[in-house]
Amino acid sequence: MSATTRPARTAPLPPQGGGPNWDWAAPAPTGPAAERPTTPVTTRGEGLGRARRLWSLLPVAALLAASGLGWHRVFGIRDLLPVLAVSVLAPIALSAALSGALSRKGRTGPLWPSVVLTAVAWTGTVWLTMFRDGGPRAIRPALLDAPHAVLTTILPVPGEARLLVLPHAVLWLAAFASAELALRTRTPLLPALPAVLAFGFPLVLGVDGPGSNAAVVVALAALTALLALVRSRVAPSVRGLALGLPVVLGLTLVASLAGTGLPGLGAAYDPRDAITPPTVRPQSISPLDQVAALMRSGDAPVFTVRTTAETNYRLAVLDAYNGTTWSSTAELARTGGRVPAERGVDPGKRQEIVQHVTVQALPGMWLPAADRPSAVTLPDHTDLSVDPAAGVLATDRTAPAGFRYTAVSQLPVYDVRRLQYAPAADDPALVRLPRTDAADQPIPSVASFTKIAAKATEGSSFPYEQAVKLADWLRESYQFDPRAIPGHTYRGLEFFLTEGKRGTSEQFAASFAVLARTLGLPSRVVVGFRPGTRAADGSWQVAGKDVLAWPEVEFQGIGWVPFYPTPGATSKDGTSVAPAGQTKDRKTVDQQITDQPRPSAPPKGAGPARPTAAAPAAGTPWWIYAPAGVLLLVLAYLLYAAWLPWRRRARRRGAADVRQRVLGAWQQIVDRLTEIGLPATGAHTAEEVAAFGAARVGGAAGEHLPDLARLVNEVGYAGRTPDPASADAAWAHCDAIERVVLRTIPRRDRVVRALRLRRG
Repeated sequence: MSATTRPARTAPLPPQGGGPNWDWAAPAPTGPAAERPTTPVTTRGEGLGRARRLWSLLPVAALLAASGLGWHRVFGIRDLLPVLAVSVLAPIALSAALSGALSRKGRTGPLWPSVVLTAVAWTGTVWLTMFRDGGPRAIRPALLDAPHAVLTTILPVPGEARLLVLPHAVLWLAAFASAELALRTRTPLLPALPAVLAFGFPLVLGVDGPGSNAAVVVALAALTALLALVRSRVAPSVRGLALGLPVVLGLTLVASLAGTGLPGLGAAYDPRDAITPPTVRPQSISPLDQVAALMRSGDAPVFTVRTTAETNYRLAVLDAYNGTTWSSTAELARTGGRVPAERGVDPGKRQEIVQHVTVQALPGMWLPAADRPSAVTLPDHTDLSVDPAAGVLATDRTAPAGFRYTAVSQLPVYDVRRLQYAPAADDPALVRLPRTDAADQPIPSVASFTKIAAKATEGSSFPYEQAVKLADWLRESYQFDPRAIPGHTYRGLEFFLTEGKRGTSEQFAASFAVLARTLGLPSRVVVGFRPGTRAADGSWQVAGKDVLAWPEVEFQGIGWVPFYPTPGATSKDGTSVAPAGQTKDRKTVDQQITDQPRPSAPPKGAGPARPTAAAPAAGTPWWIYAPAGVLLLVLAYLLYAAWLPWRRRARRRGAADVRQRVLGAWQQIVDRLTEIGLPATGAHTAEEVAAFGAARVGGAAGEHLPDLARLVNEVGYAGRTPDPASADAAWAHCDAIERVVLRTIPRRDRVVRALRLRRG
């Protein structure tokens, strides 16, 4: 026993064999009489008045607005703000008005009218603002389908009514719940719970979205603390702020880290990984098959572009070859305009260019854009899809004449140091070539392609140099002929490489891609357009003759790099010159690499940096680890502080010895009485403790304290062994006293005492 219970030893011992003549096995009084003190207990504050509850609606509204701003990673902010204004303010105002109208004689009115009227108000608001054409019946299926639609759309999703109905419903419900809790309860922090729970929706749905919710989490923590201050029954003390502020800040930082992935534990869980998005299949006709037809159309206009940079425009990416045709394995996903960056690569410097495109006669579902765009702006009511792997764009239908859109691209600026010794990416699917036909017979062309590739790249030392030499060899050994027969089957490519030696960019790009795969270089074919012709008004006119196919090779840490094996013109002696589509800067880089001496091994530190096992997770700043460790210690301390009182009480009540159970109940009572004013000293007898408790607690719970004190003296010093029923009765009285004491102590004071980790 602790020093608090030792005063019992100074009490005179009762006569041997004597003792109080009362039944300890009798059940303890229950009900209001057992818990209500007969002597009023002094408290440190009064209950919350109606005025303070109404004032607390202001931080509640701010909390919900902060929670709603968490959806900015899911929707565009312009689409989100009108939803926030309605779904946060309307239910709070409605609850406040109904609370005043239904309350009587200072008592809060019933809840059910508020529930009914709020549901009717939400349905009417959504119907009039979002689903006026579809009617109220369109609300329910849209609300049920919205989560799946958001999870299968690249963020941010379009600001459509069928998707915005989800945050509207979540925030409206949270605002109604928070307002009712603020008006009907006295607990300081309870009205913040719906807003925090509502924030969980955008936190999960927006894992892969742009931006960060760190500022939102900080705002939620700060506004929660403000709400607690407004609703607190007592003024906060300096000690309370000193203890509470670090806890609030610590939990805020932990929540921020949990929303974006804790250091060392990888990225945050993305529910999209567990959902298969609806697959939008590209058009059945390969764009590579349309190269010859577009080229024969000559000056027929295809689209115009207003941009400050002269560049090529990608239309489609073809990464699968079956020996007959190159096709696309694109898995198109809907997007509101954002194109996710290619994962795991850093091509280095970037040059941003903006393209304002006007379609004139563009075939198929694909939309041209420079390289891999980062964002696209389309007219309203136009569905845009993107292949996250390749970054190509597509619409749900063929773009009509006059269709306009804007694309923003980040063009990589290649340099010699990153490219010269870069290793090829490890991607087995993109070096695979079919070596047998449908009858499982070997295809002779594959072996001949391997020999041709080895001859073309003879003397090259590194993957990038192999690709450059292969492109140069094709450009110098074969001629461009816009009237050549189309086709890129094994047989057609073999004829082009060995006999015909004349072809369009279709044959040049397809031959490069096949030959590169025999060298172990991951390759694919891109179909697009050259920059076109500069018009008088500064725009670029792209015509059918500007169609171009070119190959790309994937390098580790850099990503896909285009090559240009198609010659742009033919000299008088028949040799091919001027590679089509290659920029001057890129030509300079390739020339520097091929002209430099070729070492047998790359210099130390050359090429893209490879992550080591000891390196921290990508994207995690080093300075995060120190505060994260401190926060984990703070959390461990808080959990231990919450567990220790529970463990102490359970140990006392569950003691195997009945005598120790009785003494444990008394010690628990002494601990509780110390919290309401009993001096923590060793000079009190058990009778003095009982007298203090009877005066402060009162009621039936306090009346039994003197008898319990006598039993404690007999058990502790007279050697009496009580029966189990007496121990149970002692703990029943202890429970009744604890309930009364806990109601008289402000929650903040109880938390402060728990954090002191007093042992017993």
